[in-house]
Amino acid sequence: MSKGELRPKLLLSTDTLWWYWLDMIFKVAKEVGFDWIDLAVWKVFDSWNIDYVKTLSKEYDFPVSSIQVSSNINRKEVNHAVEIARELEAKTIVFNAPVFYNFRAFKFVKDNIAYYKKSYRNIEFCMLNPPKSNIWAVLPTHHFSNIGEIIKKYKFFLWLDISNVNEDSMELDLIRKLPNIVPYIGQIYLSDKSKYKGWHKSLGDGTLKIPAFLKKLKKLSYTKNFCIKLNMEKKELVDMDKIKIILKKNVVYYKEFYEDLEIR
Repeated sequence: MSKGELRPKLLLSTDTLWWYWLDMIFKVAKEVGFDWIDLAVWKVFDSWNIDYVKTLSKEYDFPVSSIQVSSNINRKEVNHAVEIARELEAKTIVFNAPVFYNFRAFKFVKDNIAYYKKSYRNIEFCMLNPPKSNIWAVLPTHHFSNIGEIIKKYKFFLWLDISNVNEDSMELDLIRKLPNIVPYIGQIYLSDKSKYKGWHKSLGDGTLKIPAFLKKLKKLSYTKNFCIKLNMEKKELVDMDKIKIILKKNVVYYKEFYEDLEIR
């Protein structure tokens, strides 16, 4: 396999532009330089129409690489996500972690993930680390808050959302432990955060040590994909020119600090 084929792809998560119909999201993502799409079926509701999504993917020549389902997970939603993934040849399904009081969703995932992994071996089933997650055990707001347990106990691939990691833990634990974690990462959500601006902000607009994180991944020859997922305000979402500027800024940041980075 050539070096180019091993290059991680940069995805745009459709829930970044939840305000818009899916055809506009495909169009904008293609224009500003993303490679593929992460389809949040629980947030952009026209994404449930498989034939429509297939038509858009073909029209824009823009693959759907992953399917993201809600935190209120049930059999109907997961089965439909599997159907979408198979039709679109998407290789990844990611679960949002249930909130801590949602024991029904937690029990469904815990009791059924082995069945789905065995039945659909060509699909990677990932768990997204939820807000305030950590490498070690913490007082949880969601199930699956312990990244170590996601990998070791529940045998998921980790869909690593760096904006959801405790900031101190990212610097002290996550970057240091990346050599052990990278083999179990299915994909990485890239965004920034800060105490005053919140999370899932544009890269470089917060306080996370993202260049150091990306540099470490580059040294480890990380080959899975990255995905930009942002919390955009309505005043930004109503201005398509501004949306394109913001998204392009994130594409450029990624290229500078990862894709074009030379490790000596």
